[in-house]
Amino acid sequence: MRKLYRCLFLLSTLVLAGGMWSCSDDDDETESVVITQTSTDETSEVYATSATFKLATRGVESFAYQVVEGADATAPAGEVIYAEAQENNIVISAEDGDNEVTVYGLEGNKTYTVFFALKKGAEYIVKSQTITTPAYTRLITVIDTKPYSIKLHIEMPENTYYKLSFGARDMYQAQKDQFGMTDGDYVSYGQLYKGAKTINLVDGEYLEENPVPDEDFPIQVLPGYPYVILVAECDADGNVLCEYDYGDGGDDWEPMKTTRSATAPMTDGYTEECSDAAVTFNGKYAKQYVYGGSTLVESKITVEKTKITERSATFTITPDENVVTYVVDAMTKEDYDYYVTICGERGIPTFELTNNEMYTGSQVMSTNPAYLPFEKGKTYKLIVVGTYSEDYSVQSIQIIDFTPFESTKPEAKLEITAKEDPDKNPWMVWFNIKAPDKNCSYIRYLMNYMKEWTPMLNSGTTKEQLMQSYGNYVTEAEIMNAINSNDGYDIGFTSWEHTESMLMVASFNEDEKMAVYEGKSTSLPEPDKERVDSPLFDDLKGDWTATCQAQWQDYTGTYDQKVSFKVTLAGGPEQGPSSVSAMDSKDYDALFSYFKESAMKNGQDEATAEAYAKTKVAELFDEYKSEATRYAGKYRGQNRLVGLRFDAAHEYMSAWDLFCDLDYSAYDTEELFYDYGPKLFLEISKGENGKDKLELTADQSCVAPVSAWKNYEVLFVGYNSAVYDNAPLGHFPVTVSSDKNTITIGGVEADDVMCYPSPAYYSFVNQPVFISKITSPITLTRGWTEPEKKMAPIAKALEQTTVRAEMVASYKGNRFMRTSLPWTKDGLLPLMPETTIKSISLKENIQKKAAELHTKMPKK
Repeated sequence: MRKLYRCLFLLSTLVLAGGMWSCSDDDDETESVVITQTSTDETSEVYATSATFKLATRGVESFAYQVVEGADATAPAGEVIYAEAQENNIVISAEDGDNEVTVYGLEGNKTYTVFFALKKGAEYIVKSQTITTPAYTRLITVIDTKPYSIKLHIEMPENTYYKLSFGARDMYQAQKDQFGMTDGDYVSYGQLYKGAKTINLVDGEYLEENPVPDEDFPIQVLPGYPYVILVAECDADGNVLCEYDYGDGGDDWEPMKTTRSATAPMTDGYTEECSDAAVTFNGKYAKQYVYGGSTLVESKITVEKTKITERSATFTITPDENVVTYVVDAMTKEDYDYYVTICGERGIPTFELTNNEMYTGSQVMSTNPAYLPFEKGKTYKLIVVGTYSEDYSVQSIQIIDFTPFESTKPEAKLEITAKEDPDKNPWMVWFNIKAPDKNCSYIRYLMNYMKEWTPMLNSGTTKEQLMQSYGNYVTEAEIMNAINSNDGYDIGFTSWEHTESMLMVASFNEDEKMAVYEGKSTSLPEPDKERVDSPLFDDLKGDWTATCQAQWQDYTGTYDQKVSFKVTLAGGPEQGPSSVSAMDSKDYDALFSYFKESAMKNGQDEATAEAYAKTKVAELFDEYKSEATRYAGKYRGQNRLVGLRFDAAHEYMSAWDLFCDLDYSAYDTEELFYDYGPKLFLEISKGENGKDKLELTADQSCVAPVSAWKNYEVLFVGYNSAVYDNAPLGHFPVTVSSDKNTITIGGVEADDVMCYPSPAYYSFVNQPVFISKITSPITLTRGWTEPEKKMAPIAKALEQTTVRAEMVASYKGNRFMRTSLPWTKDGLLPLMPETTIKSISLKENIQKKAAELHTKMPKK
């Protein structure tokens, strides 16, 4: 409050010497109050900010004090001192006999009058004394700490320049660890001062007198949070007086070391010795660790260990009525020890408060194996921090050690068998999960195509690791009862047609002992649609010139222009040469050499390896020819023509190109016909009055993508210039001119905007990323007159800016996302909600924040 601006009721850990006492005129009460000095060492540097007194009282209920600067201050009324102390919750209970009290928040080399108001029944006894504090002897002296401010004094000669830096201690240490910053580096970003100065660091205000937007940062002071203050002498231009030594600059010389030595232990958080190995200060230097003002009290929260298993720990947490809010965290002992090094034990409570969700009321809370996987024999810590004031400045902390339990009970066995889709849907794959011993408490699962499992498992990743990183929990009683029944539980997943998938399930017994089981199932093949007969299947085949208005961006600029490129309409994918002997010799020799070298690496002699390579190339060629013929039949069975090439997406690779490309990898030959492209599909059906109807089909759930041989799948989605992420999918209308020489691919309306099919891929946040934005109908004009190797301008730009990523097997995307989309006959399968104790890696969070801060630190 403003009326208390001259009063100092400040909490600190320092102790101070006093001066001479003088009493007020109430001599008749001296028998009830006798005051004695206890701090008399005026030469001690730690006594510049506080004074300690002993009050021998008799018949006094309680007392309060007020400190006023100066020797001739007028004594305020006892009622006033007492009332203001009550408002600030600093009335001190008294007992007959000795009562010790420390007055905090004084400044060095100053005179104060201390007034004590002692309550005795309805009366107030006022005593006063004048004291003089000694001069500052430290470079940095913390005068007082309040919940949201820290007052300090820098003692420097009148004409000496220096820089002062203040910041969170965890960010300070993280930048030393991550970026090799020394104290010399860190303080160089500080504020320039000259001579002795008393500074008040207030939360939300600035250290600078005229802060620069987006360059200077407001001060942050939170109750109990750990901070660091650095002061170093500099010249008038702000150049810190220090030298760096990184060795002799030999072959192993590193211009910036990745780690620095930690500061040696400091008894009270202050040092004038820099422990960074590579920096020497040539002027005055000091460092002070300090905490925002807070009070640590005995916890009023009851914590009971409810259950410890192999994978989780459950606790019942019950706060009493005095607890305003609390946080709960769990971590390894090693992580806790790390946080102590950057926060100090006293800083842990507020550190936890600023990094975790807050709770009120009683809770039953468990650790989450996804966030805190247990290791047998390892010690873990549960940390419970309570707050007892609305400003969080009154805190408690409890630390409970616990270790995982090792189960002696049998694991929960599972049987996973294939099921056929009950509705004969080729775009679903089904499994049955059953626990024959009926002892499964809950499960985690992963489901993927075999063509995606194979490269992952062959890479050395274990099933347990995959389950730990990606597995989805299921704990619902209804589902677990079904799994533990005689019939088991049927579960289905979206799938590509006629594709083998594997479901991996981790079972957990009542002690959460984990065992991993697996089962395979294959979706049904896609049946042909009702055959449509139309002359368009033959009349539209051939080369066409595609023209449209497109927008794209590359390193040379942003473009919005008309582009043209070749599209070939065909009945099927590239069929390849008629025989192995008809292959281009370069393609054959490359494949032959690849398989020969592979065989020889596996120990075969040259002659055997050559025979193997010859047979292998012939077998793969036959597979290719078979699949090429089958896919031509599939396209016709779906009443589709395929458009080969679409340069507004990227360069074209046919299925045969991929067959011959040693940089491309696939699970099997069939995958070539999913991956190749860019391609588009025109589907012919019958509309009104039996007239031919054409559509560009782009349903990603059952139509192959534009391409998938890069590290992402390219799809056709409607570019919506009004609402970016509302991109229409599915079918786009197509018209054919009466002379069959012009084909026009139109758009779909959304948000009052016409959205034309544009090549895009989806980001990890499921947002469309457009390779190019088509903003007009796509017109195909019969014929192509440009030279065969001439590329349209947009494709050239895209080729220059789109780096062809390393190609991997199995549709190139992380299909683990599919495991979150299972189905039952009743709808979406419910998943287990996240458990309450997140146990997130605070260390990673600190490092991330430190990196963000580091990029924004302009040197002053």
